[in-house]
Amino acid sequence: MTDQSPIFVKRKVPPETDAKFEERGDNMRATSNQTHPITTDTRTTSPMVRTRNAVKRQRVVTVESALFNPDVVFLLAALLDARDLCQVSLTCKTLGGKRANAVDGLSLVEEAARRLFECASDWERSCLPKYPDEGWIELYHHLLMLRPKLTFDQLVGANIQHGEEKSIIRTIPGHYQTSSALCSNHVMRSGKHFAEFTGHGMLGVVRPVLIKTSDFTQGELNNFDPGVDRFWEYQLGQRTDRWTDSNVHCCVASVNGDVIWFDWASEHPSMRIDGLQSNTPIGLLLDLDEGTLSIYHNSQRLATLKDGLSGEYCWFATVWNNAGFSIERGSAPGEREAG
Repeated sequence: MTDQSPIFVKRKVPPETDAKFEERGDNMRATSNQTHPITTDTRTTSPMVRTRNAVKRQRVVTVESALFNPDVVFLLAALLDARDLCQVSLTCKTLGGKRANAVDGLSLVEEAARRLFECASDWERSCLPKYPDEGWIELYHHLLMLRPKLTFDQLVGANIQHGEEKSIIRTIPGHYQTSSALCSNHVMRSGKHFAEFTGHGMLGVVRPVLIKTSDFTQGELNNFDPGVDRFWEYQLGQRTDRWTDSNVHCCVASVNGDVIWFDWASEHPSMRIDGLQSNTPIGLLLDLDEGTLSIYHNSQRLATLKDGLSGEYCWFATVWNNAGFSIERGSAPGEREAG
């Protein structure tokens, strides 16, 4: 069998055919370049797209101007408490950020809180002069605390519990320790405030201290009373400028008539008043305009327990053995509005 040439054999093409193929290829390349032109500037956008984007931006601006303005935020803020307002201010810069064209550069939320505070009654505003370092949301929180029922928000000791509601405290059966309850959320800084206590034990005012269980060893707080000397240094360590320079940090009366005050530095003699009865309403009037704490019974003023009070205080009660107290905001006899 003779050798055969490879199966791939170059075929000769007439010159005129080659010319036709080259011409056809040139035409195809030209057509391709016309159909898919090479764009050198990728940033170029058609007028229609630019118009559509501008419309979208305008819609966003319109919605923001409708929703994020002081009047609308003010109306919405009236439905929220101070804690909710703080959360709202953190949601976006538009609501929580300072505004260059606003009064004092307040954010929309702070401005809403300021307006809400200005809607308060004359008595409410007299009770809440604004501190230089205080924000309007914080001040609005204290305004809201002036309006509801008084409650014992902080219970300290092993022998204390709430009753049917937080305005009532009771001892625990089988326990005998001394324990205290503070109205920590209802801080009084100015004006006149009146509260009625009904029960058995001791009642009075104290600085708005926070007693943290984690700061004490196990069982160290089983017996607690703000007047006990081993707690003086701890409480005094929480002093702020808002306490002012008054050294009257606690003043308390028992339903038996014993009265004593504390500067948490040294002992002071007690005094005694007559005319009190346990389990009947006993009123206390804290007048921070005059700096006095007075006691009432059966709608009659019995005595001034202490003068020289200024700064911040809250109501508190102390119980032991088998006892309890309820507290209620009210108006002192002859006073139009206090609480």
